[in-house]
Amino acid sequence: MGMGDRKMKRYTKGLITGILLTASVLPLIAQEDASGLTLEKDGEQVLIPLDEWVAVSSAYDPSNTVRGIYLGMTVDALRIQEKGESFERDIPIDEIGSIFRGKTKSTKEYVWGGIKLGGLVSLGIGGSITVIFLIASGLDLEALPSVFLFGGLWTVVSGIYTVPGGALLGFIRAKAAEGKAVEYVIGDGQWVIVK
Repeated sequence: MGMGDRKMKRYTKGLITGILLTASVLPLIAQEDASGLTLEKDGEQVLIPLDEWVAVSSAYDPSNTVRGIYLGMTVDALRIQEKGESFERDIPIDEIGSIFRGKTKSTKEYVWGGIKLGGLVSLGIGGSITVIFLIASGLDLEALPSVFLFGGLWTVVSGIYTVPGGALLGFIRAKAAEGKAVEYVIGDGQWVIVK
């Protein structure tokens, strides 16, 4: 056996050892993340899959609620990515009071979403009117200020109807979703998180 053969055997042995060590550690890290979060109560089990919207309330302050996408579980915490945030938040399992699934948005969030939609609709109406009158004027530069003023006026006038209408639509959506939320109270004699 030459010197090159020994080096190749040592390299291969080191590579195989590295692969085996990596393979033995990976299942420990990803084991809980494979299927989702399992809750159990009196022999009944519920699975909350990964990437589902949940709300998690604190055992010490039920008004303190984190809403977001369930990303997985570490040894002692749930990982949640809150709406609009790029980072994950770890919620310690022993501090969880309840886990909600279903409707996870508050009525206020539904109403604000409706208001934003109503505002966008009124901007679309005002913008359309502006474009129509610009084309009708033959792109007359002298008429530009009055055309934009007229389009802005239409935006405001249409907003008087579309913004409250959007708020009402958001409120109706919140009420429709209200009965669809399910609460799993975590604790002794209640639901437990299966690790």
